[in-house]
Amino acid sequence: MITKEEVQEAVDKAKELMLDCGLDVDITTDDLIEWLDTELPVPDIALRDIVVDPLLVVHELVEIDEMLKMGLTLAKDVIKKNPEKVDEAHLKAAAIEMKIAHSIGAVDHIRSRIKDIEGWCANMTLSEGRRADYRRLLLTTNGYLAELERKEPGKQSGLWTKSLGPS
Repeated sequence: MITKEEVQEAVDKAKELMLDCGLDVDITTDDLIEWLDTELPVPDIALRDIVVDPLLVVHELVEIDEMLKMGLTLAKDVIKKNPEKVDEAHLKAAAIEMKIAHSIGAVDHIRSRIKDIEGWCANMTLSEGRRADYRRLLLTTNGYLAELERKEPGKQSGLWTKSLGPS
């Protein structure tokens, strides 16, 4: 069982990364916990798996922030009742997550998320327009990865950089 203090520490670390990139959100630890308790149409990642990766926490914080800006509330059924808006928030969150991952040189994180983005590109429950949005994100993310690998050819792996901790 993960403690609220561990979640708070993960939120603080993610917010620090975001501030370093000029982004700020007014999302609380309670918001994150509530968001991860919503009803999902398909199984998703657990809180304990998110809090160990500051970039995944960034993603969740941005997603929550975007949904709140759209006037949605963090109710149990928010995803089921608002799939298009939630996916719009998800797309923006993924784009910001990848931008921050690129800025800190998180090569392994980018590699692992490319697989997820490829899945979103092929998700037939999404509109063709949304799948096209994800294809653009995939192209951008592949570009980030290629750039990082060109800059540091010897550093082909290693999730954490000086901003996040040990590599």
